[in-house]
Amino acid sequence: MTQGTVPAAVPAAQAARPGRLIALLALLVALLAAGWLLRDRVGAFLDWVRGAGTTGMAAFVAAYVVACILFLPGLILTMGAGLVYGVAVGAPLAWVSATIGAVAAFLLGRTVAREAIAKRVESHPRFAAIDRAVEREGLKIVLLTRLSPVFPFNLLNYAYGLTGVTLRDYAIGSVGMIPGTVLYVYLGSLASSVGEVAAGRADAGAAGLALQVVGFLATGAVTVLVTRIARRALNEATAESTVGGGGRTGAVPEHVPGRMLPDDEHNHRLLSHVHPPRHVNPTAAGRYNLVVIGAGTAGLVSAAGGAGLGAKVALIERHLMGGDCLNVGCVPSKGLIGAARVAASARAAGAFGVRVRGVDVDFPAVMERMRRLRADIAPLDGVGRFTELGVDVYLGQARFTSPTTVEVDGRTLEFSRAVVATGARAAEPPIPGLADAGYLTNETIFSLTALPRRLAVVGAGPIGCEMAQSFARFGADVTLFNDVDHVLPREDADAAAIVQRQLEADGVTLRNGATITRVERRGDEAIVHYERGGAAHTWAADRILLGVGRAPNVEDLGLEAAGIAWDRHGVTVDDRLRTTNKRVYAAGDVASRFKFTHTADALARIVLANALFRGRRKASALTVPWCTYTSPEIAHVGLYEHEARDRGLEVDTITVPLRDVDRARLDGEDEGFLKVHLQKGKDTIVGATLVAAHAGDMISEISVAMAAGAGLGTIANVIHPYPTQADVIKKAADAWNRTRLTPFVKKAMAWWLARSR
Repeated sequence: MTQGTVPAAVPAAQAARPGRLIALLALLVALLAAGWLLRDRVGAFLDWVRGAGTTGMAAFVAAYVVACILFLPGLILTMGAGLVYGVAVGAPLAWVSATIGAVAAFLLGRTVAREAIAKRVESHPRFAAIDRAVEREGLKIVLLTRLSPVFPFNLLNYAYGLTGVTLRDYAIGSVGMIPGTVLYVYLGSLASSVGEVAAGRADAGAAGLALQVVGFLATGAVTVLVTRIARRALNEATAESTVGGGGRTGAVPEHVPGRMLPDDEHNHRLLSHVHPPRHVNPTAAGRYNLVVIGAGTAGLVSAAGGAGLGAKVALIERHLMGGDCLNVGCVPSKGLIGAARVAASARAAGAFGVRVRGVDVDFPAVMERMRRLRADIAPLDGVGRFTELGVDVYLGQARFTSPTTVEVDGRTLEFSRAVVATGARAAEPPIPGLADAGYLTNETIFSLTALPRRLAVVGAGPIGCEMAQSFARFGADVTLFNDVDHVLPREDADAAAIVQRQLEADGVTLRNGATITRVERRGDEAIVHYERGGAAHTWAADRILLGVGRAPNVEDLGLEAAGIAWDRHGVTVDDRLRTTNKRVYAAGDVASRFKFTHTADALARIVLANALFRGRRKASALTVPWCTYTSPEIAHVGLYEHEARDRGLEVDTITVPLRDVDRARLDGEDEGFLKVHLQKGKDTIVGATLVAAHAGDMISEISVAMAAGAGLGTIANVIHPYPTQADVIKKAADAWNRTRLTPFVKKAMAWWLARSR
């Protein structure tokens, strides 16, 4: 679907509503006519039932139960009850029959046909969504589906038998069939009355006929009303928002256990690894060496490493194994960024002499590819793999109940050491009207299936810039709101200026120095009110994306019961990552200012050494690189020049433009540079910033040098393959070597060489 088709989505949906009502009324007319036409064929049976008293009623009940078990439509029997007994007797008789039949099919599906029927149900996305929701709100979901007569009654009997709903809730929820049963029994009785009049056996008169017509129309109207109310309530109960469509959406929680939008085969496969719907938590036996709370990167590394070292480990995850990185962070975002880069490269192919006639981005296909690749990667972080590693995996909310115990799913786990690795979530700025207007975050944007025509991005940090550039390259009209005077304010100003120019070249409209005062919803639009340059402005968007930072996940963990201190920045830890409870450590986004996957991995390794083997490794000793994955990328490691000077370090800075690198010029990617900050008078690297198409891949050479204590002199002695863009690092090392050639040294060398001729 291209962006040009998006505006038509809402009118089309609105236009479809009258069609649905007409179709439903036509169905009611057809059912009424069918009941009347079938009267002659089943007349003998119905006459026998009518005259057989309680025996006939028992036969009716038995026939209804058999129909439920054999997937035969029970609707004709329901109308037949009205045809034979009228509303007063037929309605309760049909409801009792349907309830008994439904329970029989439910039990059969649960005990006998589980495997075969499960495949049939799971192949239908709607039933799959109901199946997962029923595990959370069984009684409510059953009641809602029973209220609407359009849901496939007989199929759902078996489908519910395969879910976690209890028999008690299922039976009670079947009370919801009463309105629909009464409606169809009434239609049956109405067919009987019409038939009597048509056969000349009764004279209803004009008033009677009018009353019957009014009754029929009222019945149809009530059916439509009940159906619409039930379906709307069911959508709310199953959290089926319109993420990915053209309608309004708020902060839809992506991390609902056992749920991921859109409801397709790739997300089913993802969930089968990261939150298996049939997973049964183990039974705790004895004390664990290590209990890990949170299965993001820090938690997974802690659990796998501990188990690999021979420790008895429990891993607890309340949402999705793999955490943000796999599900709503690094993996899906790079899938989108990769597709956006391909689109941009295709548009720029003419500069290379390659003629491309138009670039059409199929956004649904882009998102489908991302979901497929994410599902392919999921087994590495899945429940199955960690169970095979010897880790006891628990799915559920963990809470400390004492300094040495954690409760999950009604089970109490005792530990010698524990790790809090619950990560962070997208922060919500206090903008009036934002919540009511609806917004996307990194946790929901990857659920989109249609390209927003107009996207407002709030925040010009890494997430905001990456997504703004990608969606602009896909074809969206993107406006980026930033409350300071340039994008990426924490990065080197020269580096940020290059990215800002490229954002504008890609079609992103920048609103630097803008303060959003409020947001309001007007129909399908979100109106952003902002102030800039002392003047008030507005901008209309179809979607709003927040990229304004992260908030640590510290709520509902019972930290107080364990004596663990925390604040708005996260769990309080010392340099060895111990919390105020010396038996409990914390790692990852919940306890670090460096909210990166690779940092979480490194911190978890420190935790393993310190928690299990009484090590004394320190987080402050880490050399932490990072990268913003815009085009071009900005990678950095160590200190910025201003940070070094704030610490009292005098530095020399060597800058090499990428236009001096042959491969960068040949690739058409020479907009960038390398800055290396050195301790003054030495080759010791204090920090470095690299702006290049693949800066994230190239910065590691400098990171390794810094971690090993090697300077630019060592790098100068390393042979680098030619031509590569990484040659920019060798050029920086050569530039440092040239600084050693002072006038005195040069004069001395010339003197020596002159005498060596």
